[in-house]
Amino acid sequence: MIFKKLITLKPLTKFLLVGTSAGAGYTAYTVDSPEDLRQLGIFRFGRAAKTVGKIVIDYKTSLRGLPEPSAEYDDAIQKCHQRSAEHLLELACANGGVFIKVGQHISGMEYLIPPEYTQTLSILTSQAPQASKEDVIYVVETELKAKVDDIFSEFSEKPVGAASLAQVHVAKLKETGETVAVKVQHKRVYKNSRTDVNTMELLVNIADAIFPEFRLMWLIEEIKKNLPNELDFLHEAKNADEAAARFKHLKFLRIPKINYELTTKRVLTMEYCEGAHVDDVEYLKKHKIDPHDVCVKIGRTISEMIFLQGYLHSDPHPGNVLINSKGGGKYEIVLLDHGLYLNISDHIRKLYSDLWLAILKPDLQEIRKVASQMGVGELYGLFACMVTRRSWKSVTGGIGKSKMNESEKDELRMYASSLIPQISEVLSRMPREMLLILKTNDLMRNIEHKLGVFGSSDCHLEVRKMSRCVIRSSHEMAIRRAHNPLAKLRIGFRMYWSLLKIFVYQYYLRFVNSSSL
Repeated sequence: MIFKKLITLKPLTKFLLVGTSAGAGYTAYTVDSPEDLRQLGIFRFGRAAKTVGKIVIDYKTSLRGLPEPSAEYDDAIQKCHQRSAEHLLELACANGGVFIKVGQHISGMEYLIPPEYTQTLSILTSQAPQASKEDVIYVVETELKAKVDDIFSEFSEKPVGAASLAQVHVAKLKETGETVAVKVQHKRVYKNSRTDVNTMELLVNIADAIFPEFRLMWLIEEIKKNLPNELDFLHEAKNADEAAARFKHLKFLRIPKINYELTTKRVLTMEYCEGAHVDDVEYLKKHKIDPHDVCVKIGRTISEMIFLQGYLHSDPHPGNVLINSKGGGKYEIVLLDHGLYLNISDHIRKLYSDLWLAILKPDLQEIRKVASQMGVGELYGLFACMVTRRSWKSVTGGIGKSKMNESEKDELRMYASSLIPQISEVLSRMPREMLLILKTNDLMRNIEHKLGVFGSSDCHLEVRKMSRCVIRSSHEMAIRRAHNPLAKLRIGFRMYWSLLKIFVYQYYLRFVNSSSL
């Protein structure tokens, strides 16, 4: 066993002693309530193992003897997918924490995971289970070394947002009267995190053995690497400050200011920013906010993060992006949850910029060359389709020349379900940085889908803001590498000439779109 667990009962307090098989020592955790006992590692592992067992048995028994392919097989496997997704949703809600985070990640993997899973688990991005008021107060008072009533004159009973690792409450500072948002880590997340990750690693190994076409170990590896930073709210606060400094030129973007006096590793206090989730279509309609313009601005932000700054917010799901109306159709975009940022190396930025330049031309030989440099090799065509979320026909014909239609969406769904082994192979081969880039792009596309603008001729993954950032990134890095002043001048001229052509094309699209109304 990876972990040994021992529960010792004492007159008023129960303790859980946790230690590794390598003899790394033991840590005492108090168990003060039935819920604490229910969330002990041994019970969390048991629930996870039971769920995986149910799923495996369901697939094996339901599909036994059915010819593949056949209508009977397709119907049976879809029902298995739905039942299994509901089991995983139930497990995520019961165990919380890291299990919810994995469920959220899976819900965005439409290119790899059957839709029954992605649709069922998508509820975790906006309706994660909430911690009790008692648990919230316990964490706040333990971390801030003071009673809640001594710090805040008001502290909301219910959270305004709940996520996998924490939830946010609105409060008013007793000393100044300022309204703030207080992000409070769930009471048991930190002490359960290591056990949960090891549990998932074991279960994914089992799943890989039974269903080798999925190969999800890369997902566990990414969580193991990123989770310690996401659990440290001081790290998140520093990320927020750096992001605010880097993107202060984007006047439409707002990042809440941090109150460091009331911030620790498990409690984060920041200015309270009003607004509705970016996918709240009714809010946008009510305040006469153009959803297309919202997507263009978010797309510009993400593109600048990837191509120009190499500093990427890696979890911009709808719950972390607010729209705050300023009246008259004007608004600001509020970016929340800065726990996970990706520092993209210049090498990957160059390769990714070169890939997009090749895709936008399109230049198939260059796509193949860059994909090979990224380790994807002969799967370059599938890689390009995953990056663009367009069909190979659209990629070869130029994605800026055609809009996404229902036929292409159906084609993508068909290939996503039939090419799972190849997609898994691409994910395992590509540079680790690309995983978070693709995840962020998928979240952006998800927002575009919900606002009804995905596939328009002027959205994030087409020819407008992203193309400008790609061209600037590629040419600016080339200028830095050039030693000859004349060469620098020539590269700079080519960059501005390319930007001018995009500027003209942008106005051409506006003219065409306005003429068609």
